Amino acid sequence: MSSEKIEQRWDVKVVKDNPTFPFVVFDNWYTPGEEKAVWKELDFFGVTPKEHIERAEKTIVARDKDGNARSKAYRFYIEDYYKKRNLSPIINATYKQTTSEFKDILVNNCMPYARSFITSNRDNCLVSYYEENDHYKPHHDVSLWTCLIWMVREPRLFDGGNFKLEEPDVEIKLKNNRMIMFPSCFLHSVSPIKFHTQPKEMGYGRYCITHFYNSEALDEI
Repeated sequence: MSSEKIEQRWDVKVVKDNPTFPFVVFDNWYTPGEEKAVWKELDFFGVTPKEHIERAEKTIVARDKDGNARSKAYRFYIEDYYKKRNLSPIINATYKQTTSEFKDILVNNCMPYARSFITSNRDNCLVSYYEENDHYKPHHDVSLWTCLIWMVREPRLFDGGNFKLEEPDVEIKLKNNRMIMFPSCFLHSVSPIKFHTQPKEMGYGRYCITHFYNSEALDEI
């Protein structure tokens, strides 16, 4: 496992066309071993009856001025499934965001926003699953930084599900094992999913693993 971490090579794209809205895209985010473990975890969640998984429309989610949910998708927090977070392969893979290599990429390319990530000390993990007609209208997250990791089975059975940063007007194509990191205050959206052929079981749509990063005041020593 340790040798795999050392040998991993990210394909990093830094987007600074508009310096007001810098963000970073990482392809091959998970190593092959990590990706296999994450898919196994997602498949475990996938066998949960849909009626036991909350729809975004019924949860605390971004809403428009009329109170309508901006999101249509299945979603749940990893923390609700585990008594100990380190039992989750998805959570265990967050060591990447703590490495000096990762932090240097943000500091060198996403200042001054990067300061708020470097000083963050709390994260929560949300797993979302998009199927037919599911989408997310423009919204911003109530956190400091947002990390999105997309997981999609190939060959893909649907169109859509692409990600867009609204204010710099940049669309990023959906790709398996792709990660994007950006300040949570940026407006972003997800285009609707349209299946070519409706799958008979869950798991062939669009998974999004979201890590929200915040700062929490520490008790004085």
